[in-house]
Amino acid sequence: MRIGSQVATLGSLQQEKRLDVIANNLANANTPGFKKEGVRFEDFMFQETYSQYEQGPIRTTGNPLDVALLGKGFFRVQSPDGILYTRAGNLTMDAEGALVTQEGWPVLGQGGVIELTGRHVRIEPDGQIFDDGFAVDTLDLVAFPEGTRMLRVGGNGFRPADAAAAPEAAVDCTVEQGSLEDPNFSVVAEMTQLIETLRIFETYQKMSQTFHQEDTQLISKLGSTT
Repeated sequence: MRIGSQVATLGSLQQEKRLDVIANNLANANTPGFKKEGVRFEDFMFQETYSQYEQGPIRTTGNPLDVALLGKGFFRVQSPDGILYTRAGNLTMDAEGALVTQEGWPVLGQGGVIELTGRHVRIEPDGQIFDDGFAVDTLDLVAFPEGTRMLRVGGNGFRPADAAAAPEAAVDCTVEQGSLEDPNFSVVAEMTQLIETLRIFETYQKMSQTFHQEDTQLISKLGSTT
């Protein structure tokens, strides 16, 4: 395979991966706490996807079980596959009165699973939860040291790539009840990037077709001379 053809093929694969990542971001444009994904390449070859953890805009909802995190930190939740970490604060109560995520995963407080009556829930900026005026628990908000590599689990959960990485208490994180953190990207900017990436992808595809046609013609000529 010629160098030009290799470049066109690898370039197409690179842009195709970018398109997948951008499409996933756009699909989560209304997902609370969603963190934008990017993709890294090294010498045209796919290396990894990664999440960008910048703060998303805060939107007031008035729902007492909607909780936005301001600053660096995660909710700690109990999934069927173990402890996960999320910024998705659109919480609810299950049939037993446990505070859970939209997936039904219990949100953990410093005392474990948080159980509520749901009649009058108040959540303080430090995460302390009151139910009908009585202190019930405090949200177990945690953070990881700068540079800790996190793996996305499902749509909106994370866990550290290194199983030995231990979270710390989130000291620069506060809670805003009745609000949600929206995704940390602009839909307009992502759409612009999608169009640009699609244009580059199509350019590489045309290059591949041109090289293929030239190779086919060359093989045909060689065949006719033998």
